[in-house]
Amino acid sequence: MTLSFNALYQTNSSEQAYELALSMIDEVFAAKYCFIGRLSDDGLRVRTTAFHCQGQIQDNLEYDLEATPCSDAMNSVDICIFQDRVAALFPQDAMLQELGISAYVGMTLRDVARRPIGILVAMFEQPQNFSVKSQQWFQDLAFIVAAQARHDIDIERKNAMLAELSLRNIVFEQSKEAIMITDAENKILRVNPAFEHYTGYSESELLGQSPGVLSSGRHDQQFYANMWQQLHTHGHWRGEVYNRRKTGEVFPEELSITVNRDDQGEISHYIGLFRDISDWKESERQLRFYASQEPLTGLHNRRSFLERVEQHISLYHEQRFPSSLLFLNLDRFKDINDLYGPEVGDKVLVAVALRLQHCVVSSDVLSRYGGDEFTLLLANSSAQQAYTCAQRILTHVCQPIRLGELNIELSCSLGIAHIDEQINSATVFVRNANHAMISAKRAQSQSIAVYSDEIEGQYLRKIQLRDKLAKALKANELSVAYQPIVNFRSGKITKFEALARWHDAELGTIYPDEFIAIAEEFGLISQLGEFVLQRALADLSTLHKRGYRHICVSVNRSASELNHLLQPVEAILAALQEHQIATHQLTIEVTESVAIGAHKQVQDQLNVLRDKGVKVALDDFCTGYSSLSNLIDLRADYLKIDKSFTHQLLSEHKHQVVIASLINIASELDMEVIAEGVECAEQHQQLHDYGCHFSQGYYYSKPVSLPQALALLEQANSFADIL
Repeated sequence: MTLSFNALYQTNSSEQAYELALSMIDEVFAAKYCFIGRLSDDGLRVRTTAFHCQGQIQDNLEYDLEATPCSDAMNSVDICIFQDRVAALFPQDAMLQELGISAYVGMTLRDVARRPIGILVAMFEQPQNFSVKSQQWFQDLAFIVAAQARHDIDIERKNAMLAELSLRNIVFEQSKEAIMITDAENKILRVNPAFEHYTGYSESELLGQSPGVLSSGRHDQQFYANMWQQLHTHGHWRGEVYNRRKTGEVFPEELSITVNRDDQGEISHYIGLFRDISDWKESERQLRFYASQEPLTGLHNRRSFLERVEQHISLYHEQRFPSSLLFLNLDRFKDINDLYGPEVGDKVLVAVALRLQHCVVSSDVLSRYGGDEFTLLLANSSAQQAYTCAQRILTHVCQPIRLGELNIELSCSLGIAHIDEQINSATVFVRNANHAMISAKRAQSQSIAVYSDEIEGQYLRKIQLRDKLAKALKANELSVAYQPIVNFRSGKITKFEALARWHDAELGTIYPDEFIAIAEEFGLISQLGEFVLQRALADLSTLHKRGYRHICVSVNRSASELNHLLQPVEAILAALQEHQIATHQLTIEVTESVAIGAHKQVQDQLNVLRDKGVKVALDDFCTGYSSLSNLIDLRADYLKIDKSFTHQLLSEHKHQVVIASLINIASELDMEVIAEGVECAEQHQQLHDYGCHFSQGYYYSKPVSLPQALALLEQANSFADIL
């Protein structure tokens, strides 16, 4: 763009400013029509103050606001966009119909109290696709035009007051704007109290002096020569001036000077009005800051970072300057926020940002990309240099952070991507580094991964499985397998654990560890959990009809399922009622870590289900927090000892002691223990000797289909014989 926002501040009148703003829209958007309008008739109508058609100035017009897209824009605090068919959406807007408008973008102009005072609009004959960057540019322009409109309104209101009351002296004395009157020789005659307040000079100190006493020295002779030429030619001048207070402080002011002439047309006085615009300048500075920097850490924000990356990509394709992009994600940052609160979380992010700044040089571009993610563009960096930098970052960031009495352990995962011929956009570059980071996180904490075709393949497989899983869930193409849970006292099957299974026609069998993780990551876990629950209860109903009414079923549920469903308790109870299953014949299994780390909402839901008769089991016990106090605090009916402990039962004495003690403690607390992963007779016998209540594993049966489960039940004494 050939015109910058700075040009708007250098105009000499509001008319020039408005025309220049529309010219900028013409240049950037190539809109068919664009205009700046002011509200009239108590906000019921809009009257244009500047109007362009294909870059040409048009006569101003006035129209009703009701039933127009401008009405929508007035009711929004954000930019209002209709990218296509806007005329069809507002059939009562005659102007849209007559002009053949298809796309519309508008932004409300507001006064300092955030009340609408006008609107900035661009309209197009063809559908448009407004980028985030163009939307932000339009909002920034609207902010500046609104400031001009507010000033115009202030001036209009003041002039109306002068004309209406004819009490110039009162206005002079009480005006919030500084006023100075000089004679024809530019000697000061009067200043008002606001002038004295802003400058620190009293009127008696200034009488007879030149206004040059306020000069800051920042403006050269040409500046003042242009000002006087404008005054004598047009009788008015307006602009920004830096003047000096009596204390020596330099401050910005918006100055308006008017020539007053006598009856003979000779200059009799010069009247100057100004206001201190230090706050406005600070707001402008903040606007520029927020446009490019993230407020918490002061680093580049995502938008600014991507712009810099685009520049480096262009440079690479022109001059072959190498560069690398690092994507950093803090491990378990959500736990820090949940445990200590967001204020501590913010302090951790600031500390990480400072550590990262110590690891980079001035030519590098560092950003807080979002949340607990940081990105770093290493300009003109080789692959080895990038990896060395990543190692240095890993060392610095992963040091504990001391906040008062808190000592917070940190770890992170880093992904690296190197620029090549295939990278033609910032989005692709960042995506590659992000995929590498995810690969590093999957490997282990505090690790580094470099983007490769293999990582890309893993990502593509994940996306492929996501899409296939969504379709499979919709088409009911998954299945449920049942692994028997054996009662040690009777030796018979009393429960089945329902386990999701997926066989894809193209990819074959996809294992639960892979597709459940994908369901969790992409928000499909609720659908998957609901499918397993409905299928398991339907199959349990079949078993009951075949005479096995004592059989129960266990279904796994994740924290996100219980969090994201609007009414998880009601949904589970409704499913039980639909299939005519008693509540005590359903067990909801949640992992120990989920039950302990979950929000209170999840724990309350589990308690409600338990009160209704549904059983609750803590799955994977011994792998999470495993504090004995948790057995007291958590309301559960069963503890499931993880298979990793069961596998070491025969070889590790410590595991034997823990399992035996856990069985005894659980029994005293009215809980029953289910041992998972039993694979041999020796493990079975050892658990029996310890007094374990239930067990499951391949020693009894692998997960099987419903007909095979029926066959196992028909062998009523098959497991009783080995007890």
